[in-house]
Amino acid sequence: MADAHGHSTGKASLEKRFMRALVLNGGLAVVETIGSIITGSSALLADALMNLDDAGALILSIYSERKTKQGPDARRTFGYARMDAFAGFVKGCLLLVTAFIAFVQAIRLLLEPQEIAGELVILFGSIALIVNLVSALWLKEDACCSLNAKGTYACMIYDAVGSAAVVASGILSLFITTIYVDVAVAFLITFFMVKTGWGIFIVGMGYFLQSAPEGFNYDDFEKEVKAVKGVSSVGDIHVWSQNTKEHHLTCKVTITIDEVCDCERIISMIEEICRKQFHIQHVTIQPVYSSETLNRFCKTR
Repeated sequence: MADAHGHSTGKASLEKRFMRALVLNGGLAVVETIGSIITGSSALLADALMNLDDAGALILSIYSERKTKQGPDARRTFGYARMDAFAGFVKGCLLLVTAFIAFVQAIRLLLEPQEIAGELVILFGSIALIVNLVSALWLKEDACCSLNAKGTYACMIYDAVGSAAVVASGILSLFITTIYVDVAVAFLITFFMVKTGWGIFIVGMGYFLQSAPEGFNYDDFEKEVKAVKGVSSVGDIHVWSQNTKEHHLTCKVTITIDEVCDCERIISMIEEICRKQFHIQHVTIQPVYSSETLNRFCKTR
């Protein structure tokens, strides 16, 4: 269940799920790092780096959840709702950096081959697979209405895929005496990290650049508003997203009215159009009166 701003009404519960996922992924990152040193597996190290990245992002996620509970103040009149987007954006950046590190490690192993302990790789990979699946299930419910939770959930899913690939690499290493399979798996995990990180990075940048919500059509909006009786033109349309579910719009509307009360009617109808047809909750409309209206109701222009 979500509130008017699109956040889960069980924020404390989401914070607890973040904490549980942090404990699991932080511990897993340490275990897999040690395991990669013991086994010499670059795929296991790539997966460990991905989980370490998740642990760092989860710490930021917990902080972000706590900040979003704070109401608006004199300096931040919109409150801290954009902290969710900020946490998601940082998550994307961390994934891209970590992907580069994992890629370099895979290249190093390719140039300097090491013997891989397949049985241990299978063990560590299986533990990682279970942890990632459990963490993903914890965050699945909130992934629909939070970029922060969505980014972490997506990474848990990709981590699970990567962990499954690590297990497959360990199994194959028992039969194939080559490091190429392990390096290929490391590259596969790196690909997932880049894919996820870039997607979240782009969405986060959209929020910071105050981009219009995806799918918003200016021509359709103008057409609907001009269809309201008394509206002659629409201009200076600005629309942007505060976070995943909170969208804002401002515009100027030139109106010609027969009665003074018509202005209130027109503004109310436009607000309803914004809410029901374009899913925009916060609307600011500046009425601009036509010359005919000014001559009718004002002694001086």
